[in-house]
Amino acid sequence: MFCAFPLLVAQAENAVPDEVVVKGGNFYVGSVFGAEDYAAHTNTSVASFAITKTEITYQQYHALLEWADAHGYKLSGGCNGATFEDCLPPEQDGGLHPVTNVSWWDAVIFANALSERERLPPYYLTVDGKTLKHAPDDGSEKVIRENPQASGYRLPTLAEWQVAARGGKKALTQGTYGQRYAGSEQPDSVAHFPSDSQSFGTVPVASKRPNALGLYDMSGNVSEWLNESYAVEGGKTMYYFCGGSYLERTHSLASCDLHTPGFFMPDIGFRLVRTLDGQ
Repeated sequence: MFCAFPLLVAQAENAVPDEVVVKGGNFYVGSVFGAEDYAAHTNTSVASFAITKTEITYQQYHALLEWADAHGYKLSGGCNGATFEDCLPPEQDGGLHPVTNVSWWDAVIFANALSERERLPPYYLTVDGKTLKHAPDDGSEKVIRENPQASGYRLPTLAEWQVAARGGKKALTQGTYGQRYAGSEQPDSVAHFPSDSQSFGTVPVASKRPNALGLYDMSGNVSEWLNESYAVEGGKTMYYFCGGSYLERTHSLASCDLHTPGFFMPDIGFRLVRTLDGQ
């Protein structure tokens, strides 16, 4: 059973995050920034998708925990952001810091739980076609498969994440698609990065300006888990997390790191996407 903190009593509607629609098409993704003709030099195609305006907050995560537990899902408790490497009090700032200390497993299982509660087909399945509800005991990612036809919540691919962070078609029209950070060439107005010892902690989501699509914190605050993997020597699969954080400043939207799916840190969280049919 999960504790209910005074400001976070299970108001289930709080678990449903606001979204922005990213129109599909052909785009450039990669490490080139600056004034370029990105519309004429594309290297990937993405279908239309909805993406959450902010990183999933502790409030949203916590609001779903009791329901998820009652329906067989197993999730860690997460943290209401962090200061240095310690969890902030659950009630601080109304739980509006990004949820942190969550693994890749927590992110995809939360996505499935939210999908089921909202009556959407889950994206992440076990190898025998059942809804993935908990991490495997041995941590092996080989026990899961994806259902690409599902309209439920999932993590973004690397291409989807960078297209959204750069601002999509709106930024192409505005001529801002080549900005190095999500909504600016300079990070200060759009990204919460470390500047001194006093800034080594999260801030509530949407504390900085959004990018062209109205998305917040795609640069800074916490890094975000992606649905993008890389096989390393020895058969292990690593998953990307991108965007930089209050602990680690990045030089551009192309700066990412990767780790095993059971890894968690006080400066890693996630946001979710949904594939949109017919858009």
